[in-house]
Amino acid sequence: MKTLFALLTLLAAPALVAATFEGTVNFKTTDSRKRSSEMLYSVKDSRLRVDMKAGKEGGYTVMDMPKMEMIMVMAEQRMYMTMSLKDVAEKTAKEVADEVTFEKTNETEKIAGYTATKYISTYKGEATDMWLAEGLGAFMMPGSNPMAGGRGTPAKSWEKALQGKNLFPLRIVNKDKKGNETNRMEATAIEKKKLDEALFTVPEGYTKFDMGNMGGMLKGLMQGFGR
Repeated sequence: MKTLFALLTLLAAPALVAATFEGTVNFKTTDSRKRSSEMLYSVKDSRLRVDMKAGKEGGYTVMDMPKMEMIMVMAEQRMYMTMSLKDVAEKTAKEVADEVTFEKTNETEKIAGYTATKYISTYKGEATDMWLAEGLGAFMMPGSNPMAGGRGTPAKSWEKALQGKNLFPLRIVNKDKKGNETNRMEATAIEKKKLDEALFTVPEGYTKFDMGNMGGMLKGLMQGFGR
């Protein structure tokens, strides 16, 4: 029960972000084969939107904290799904890894106009270098917990390390047990600005997908989110 309460508190992170930041953060992700994709992270009030683009597919996720609801929109299929954030927390509760470590270093670097401090997170012998900044609020990635065939997709270890901390990642470099880089995510632009309310709603003409009847189909649909 304490774990569930902590996760529900974490899911309220966009409200913490809104207290210090409204606007967008552009990210670029690159894997070990140098394939890249773009992500746009948008925050307004107590709402968070993440747009992900990989190849020809795309979509976005909205977290609406006043409604305690997560909305996943599949642009290619012109469909959307809704999910209770309480349900997401319950699915994720068993995935929290106590063995994830989190260490602060003395290294700093300017990234996208913000000073970031390097932290190192380790999990099962694999390290993640994290350049984290203050002043942009907490970080939450709704795509970490989509349902696929009735099972939750575990959050990455570095996302778990950030849970409950008022730190925002501007660069994430994942490494394997040999120290080789496997993928990275880096902020390329940060813009404080007022955002349109329409960005946090479902477009007209989209069909609601009933999660209770989708079975294993969701796993394929969620590929557009690059997870």
